[in-house]
Amino acid sequence: MPENELVAAYKSVPIITRTMLTATTIISIGVAVHLVSFNLVYLNWSLIFYRFQIQRLFTPFFYTGVNFSFLFDLYFLYTYGTQLENSTYAGRSADFAWFIIFTSISSSIVAHYMGYVVLFQSLLLSVIYLWSQANSDRIVSFMFGVQFKAVYFPWVLVAYNAVMMGAVIPWTMLIGIASAHLYYFLDSVYPAMGGPKLIPTPGLLYRLLPAQEVAGAGFTAGGGTASVLRAAGRQGGTAAAETAGHRWGTGNRLG
Repeated sequence: MPENELVAAYKSVPIITRTMLTATTIISIGVAVHLVSFNLVYLNWSLIFYRFQIQRLFTPFFYTGVNFSFLFDLYFLYTYGTQLENSTYAGRSADFAWFIIFTSISSSIVAHYMGYVVLFQSLLLSVIYLWSQANSDRIVSFMFGVQFKAVYFPWVLVAYNAVMMGAVIPWTMLIGIASAHLYYFLDSVYPAMGGPKLIPTPGLLYRLLPAQEVAGAGFTAGGGTASVLRAAGRQGGTAAAETAGHRWGTGNRLG
């Protein structure tokens, strides 16, 4: 493929997903080839507060081992991140960015008390969980053709990982699911019950990522995601989504 086509293909990935893929690739490979020290990447709140190593707020979510699972990790992040950003969050990259930021903050707080210092799987499962809510009735094919509704997909991944890792509970994955569910509840479910919208997207993100109208899909900036998720689910129908299985990491735990 000519270079300009590669550049065009890269630029065709929506901006937030593209940023996450780029960060994951650079940081993970950088650590693997010793261009970047892992000691500068992992989550450590003491170093954040007392030595102002602010990068640790972000880097733990974009590091994963460069092994057989690496390409699958990137594929999953690309697939479900792109689908969310192009459909559920069509024209609303600022709202998608806020979802990523909110779930990352939530995950990092919980991970700190549980002793986990690498959180790529938390980020990935947050994205997959919200995608599963948006496509809850869609039929997913996993591993050897086993089919089930997409709403169960995150839990299948958790169970698969636990089996592959010898009955070890994949806490980082569960942290990501819990963070995404908290966002969904506060952003959509609770307001639909008559409560206030407690986590509106910050105005700064709208200034950095202006809303764009998408043909055939109107929206209002700052709106909740519930109606959009339901619409995306209806559009998803029962189309099959082939999903390759691989051995998922459980994240690194301090000590």
